[in-house]
Amino acid sequence: MLSNPPTTDDNARLRVGRISGAHGLRGALRIRPDNPDSDTLGHVSRVFIEQPGGDEREYRLTRAERINRTTIRVTLEGLDDPEAAEALRGASVSVLTADLPAKAPGEFYHYEAIGCEVTTTDGWRLGVIEEVLATGANDVWVVRDGATEVLVPVIDNVVKAMDFGARRIVVEAVPGLLDTM
Repeated sequence: MLSNPPTTDDNARLRVGRISGAHGLRGALRIRPDNPDSDTLGHVSRVFIEQPGGDEREYRLTRAERINRTTIRVTLEGLDDPEAAEALRGASVSVLTADLPAKAPGEFYHYEAIGCEVTTTDGWRLGVIEEVLATGANDVWVVRDGATEVLVPVIDNVVKAMDFGARRIVVEAVPGLLDTM
């Protein structure tokens, strides 16, 4: 689930999945999202498809519907041939970060946390967030520093400050959090 680091560039993109093949006879695509819990494709009007060889094209997204937990069927304007759709198998699908839906206060996108340095309230460096796990009850940050890994639950009594601009997050070392270190 590693994602691009946040940026202020209006052309910055976030990879949201990979095309796993064609779906049906009208050129629809099956997309395997990088984050199975994400509904991003249901909120954007355009996507960028990049072939493994580097060819890239922007498409207008006309429909996105979840088939199951790991697959989303999408219809793109101008893609109505099953052979052309199948030729896109393996291509990456991304969206402009500027096109992402607005966040409510206190919310953040997973990609914004990736790469942030995590320290405790008393200044001890735990490492860098390398992955975000969506567990259902709450997200969990996978924080690594070399061979050391700490799983940090993203809950109010643990996460004390998030400064994505400075790429820094402060957490409270509640009992049990650092027992494996």
